[in-house]
Amino acid sequence: MTKQEQWQKLFGHLLGYQATWIIDVGLRTGLLAAIAEAGPVREEALAERLGGLDRRYLGVWLRAAYAYELVEWDEADGYSLAEHIRQLLLDPADPQFLGGRLQFVAALYEDFRAFPKYLREGGSWPRAEHDPFLLKSLESMTKPDAVMIADAVLPSLPALTARLEEGGRILDVGAGAGYAVLQYARRFPRTEVVGIEYDKAQANLARQAVAGERRIEIRQADANQLTELEAFDLVTMNVALHETGGPSEWRNVLSRVYAALRPGGALVVSELPYPDSLLAYREQPVYKALTGVQFHETLVGCGAITQSTLLGLVAEAGFRNVRVADQPVATRFVVVGEKG
Repeated sequence: MTKQEQWQKLFGHLLGYQATWIIDVGLRTGLLAAIAEAGPVREEALAERLGGLDRRYLGVWLRAAYAYELVEWDEADGYSLAEHIRQLLLDPADPQFLGGRLQFVAALYEDFRAFPKYLREGGSWPRAEHDPFLLKSLESMTKPDAVMIADAVLPSLPALTARLEEGGRILDVGAGAGYAVLQYARRFPRTEVVGIEYDKAQANLARQAVAGERRIEIRQADANQLTELEAFDLVTMNVALHETGGPSEWRNVLSRVYAALRPGGALVVSELPYPDSLLAYREQPVYKALTGVQFHETLVGCGAITQSTLLGLVAEAGFRNVRVADQPVATRFVVVGEKG
């Protein structure tokens, strides 16, 4: 690689950083949503639609959004969203939704600034002490996963799906703010859904989200203490296993999950797709992105489960027919295991 080629690569990193923040501003202020609803829309009408925005600042954002191909501009009609931007940045039900992920990356500014201190001193920095927007972005980022599990993964388990449609029980480990349990309850209207969440604040948010839903129960609990036996037909874990501790805790949780499943039940565990070798991190953009995510995960005390490690852990817990699920979300590695 020549010096000029390396310069171009570094400059591309700079542009990506700017684009992330421009998108974050557009999402936080409702600008992208307003253009989606009203577009094509002229600048003055957009400013009025959002309560009288400052025209000078609005012009700065619109210019940047046009430069980065987030919006299109027509001299006669004004601004409209670029092709596919509505789905990719505004629709959490779309498997390729990136809005939450881009806002999560913007929220990581705290972690990157704090990292040198922890690099020297060690220790951890709990999520509860971060900017609250980080938790909101995490919730938004994981919303497509529940849709992916319900629409792409569960159909590969037809006998289990039939059981759930008749009225079974689902356990969601690491329920977060409750989006997944709501998704499962709506997908299977005769099924009871239980969500357990270790973080008290998140559990409270989940309870608020499911208020009035009689078939949903939210528990503030530690998956390492799960004691129910043969109580559920399906257990789901979405980017939750690595949050439970280290390798001994991962084994403990999976063993308890196995015991909590009824015969014929299944586990769907979705994790970050960490590759098994250092060399692989240059092979896919998703793997490169995970190295940045790991700054945050390390600061909050979480480990990284590689793809082969996850497959091995699920098999070790006693599950049979352990396999990688075919699904459309590149930022997830989903493993299915069944209980005989």
